[in-house]
Amino acid sequence: MESKSWYCRQKQKFLLTTSLAIFTGSLFNIPTASAIPIENQTFDQDIPYQVENKLVTRQDAREVPLPPGSTWADGSRDLTFYGAECKMGLYEGTFRNRDGPIDTGPGARWEGFPLGTRSMGPEALVFPDHKCVNIRDLHPALPNQISAFILTGHCECRFFDHEGCPNEPGEGGFSAYNREDATLWSNGPDNDRLESFSCWKTNHFEDFSSCSIRFAENPSTAVGRPVSPLDALRPKPPGRVFDLSFTRDDLTESPTRHEGETDCQRIPEGMVLNYYKINGCSCRFYLSEACEYDGYVYTDGNAGKTEKIYGIRQDIRSYRCLAPFGLPGPPRDDLN
Repeated sequence: MESKSWYCRQKQKFLLTTSLAIFTGSLFNIPTASAIPIENQTFDQDIPYQVENKLVTRQDAREVPLPPGSTWADGSRDLTFYGAECKMGLYEGTFRNRDGPIDTGPGARWEGFPLGTRSMGPEALVFPDHKCVNIRDLHPALPNQISAFILTGHCECRFFDHEGCPNEPGEGGFSAYNREDATLWSNGPDNDRLESFSCWKTNHFEDFSSCSIRFAENPSTAVGRPVSPLDALRPKPPGRVFDLSFTRDDLTESPTRHEGETDCQRIPEGMVLNYYKINGCSCRFYLSEACEYDGYVYTDGNAGKTEKIYGIRQDIRSYRCLAPFGLPGPPRDDLN
């Protein structure tokens, strides 16, 4: 079994390789990955993830359902950690290490939905808030072995270093939301100590202040420089640029919206959408003009900055922005 120092060395190699790639890209003015159009790009659509309903028997002989998830280590059940649904990944060793067998060794893992699954509609969650889950019931090799985790969505979870989620001073543990940590052994006292967790639904609206979004027909106009060699050789007309911002008041609960989301917004009439930049929120895009669920296409954005250049569907007609979820991207560039 590889040691923790081995994982640290692998992470350092990965960071060095990534840094060299970013430096090379900036040297030759190559767009970042988010700026490169991807054919047939897929997005998290909050599609329910259904597995067999597993039950575990507690000491008092009660049968308690477990949250749906997977311990498969071959990548066939990997989750996309984005979307408003609460998603969690627990790992022995490091993220998605597939070098060991499923039930033991450095490959031990669990990825799933601690609050159950639901669609993006108003259906109730499967599990109530603060339902305690003992990690050994999810995977027998994970208790007191977790060295990495990831948690995203409109939820928050508290991890405990005892079973049964004891809420007593000195019992250890921590809370997290929209966060990942690949090296718990270097970031505090919780490495190889976690035994249970409980989660609750929240959109962290209390942390929201404002967000902004920019739409443009010509990405070079929006960015302020050519974004591709073709744009430099054959520049397009400037095109239209629209800047919008949303304050906390725009996301407060009202007769036309839920707390933590804006009213439905229309894409400007006749606009050829080739660029958008989202700062500080997540936005859902729709083919319909009224943000209907059956017209939903995908969601983009987070608490940081997200840009998309070209490759945007031209039949998008509306959008709605929400209190951000997902791992924060690059820092916002719309704040003074």
